[in-house]
Amino acid sequence: MSPIRILDEDLINSVARIAPEKADALDKFRIDHDPCAVFTNDQKFSFRVNTESKEIKLPTAALEYLWCACYAFYVAYQEYSTANQGSANEFDLNGNERSRGALSLYKWGMEQLQQSPLKEWPSDKAKPELDATINEDVKVANELYLCAAAWIIHHEFAHINHGHKNEPLNNEESRVQEVEADNSATKWVLAGVADESVLKKRGLGVAMATLVLTAQDILAGEFKETTHPRSFQRLYDAICPYFQDPDHLVYAFSTVICHMNMAMGGMEIVKNDDETWKENLETCLVQFSRLTRP
Repeated sequence: MSPIRILDEDLINSVARIAPEKADALDKFRIDHDPCAVFTNDQKFSFRVNTESKEIKLPTAALEYLWCACYAFYVAYQEYSTANQGSANEFDLNGNERSRGALSLYKWGMEQLQQSPLKEWPSDKAKPELDATINEDVKVANELYLCAAAWIIHHEFAHINHGHKNEPLNNEESRVQEVEADNSATKWVLAGVADESVLKKRGLGVAMATLVLTAQDILAGEFKETTHPRSFQRLYDAICPYFQDPDHLVYAFSTVICHMNMAMGGMEIVKNDDETWKENLETCLVQFSRLTRP
């Protein structure tokens, strides 16, 4: 059994825990629509919903990849921050055992999306655990994973709530539906949050949910716009309305993770230390826009 299964109960509960202040609205949605979640063995990062049966499919491979990315992205950001505080001029993804292990696990998670049948979780790598003695990297990965998964499930809830069609007439209608679902999920998670520490945690979860999509496209070398909007635009649109400080952690984290994946994909990284983190993220998005395919 995959170690990701240990978080299944928490994952289902995260739908309510991500925004407990909206408990009454969530209860009403559940009474009105009675949605259900089904864990599947589907390949690829293919979360989806049947808006007629109200069945939300959560592929094991996609959940495994999401956790691996949460772990690797957190470690990468921490290692970047440490290097930036010292005298290092460059950040090496393979610089130490911690970062090498995280990078290796991230690559395994990406490969897992294409596997059939799924491979067993590598015994020598970090994995989801609930024990109180687990290290900080695993604890943070668990939290990021649950926040990101909650946003993803609320995105699927939004398709149901808005009465979206299972089969839109064309790609344009599909993109309109996806934008509406993105906006509704983000509003559910972030709107009205006054506590900065809560907003930061939730914001990182929303960023993670969209960063994993952007990362896949960076490594594929192209950004398609077919049934869904371009992944980098989804990332920017999710965080920009809710974080006014251009040097907020959410922008810094998103930029560093984009740079990490750009380095892995052999893309040129343009960083200007005189600009804000938001401006540096926007520079990345300009580069990504040049890789857009219809």
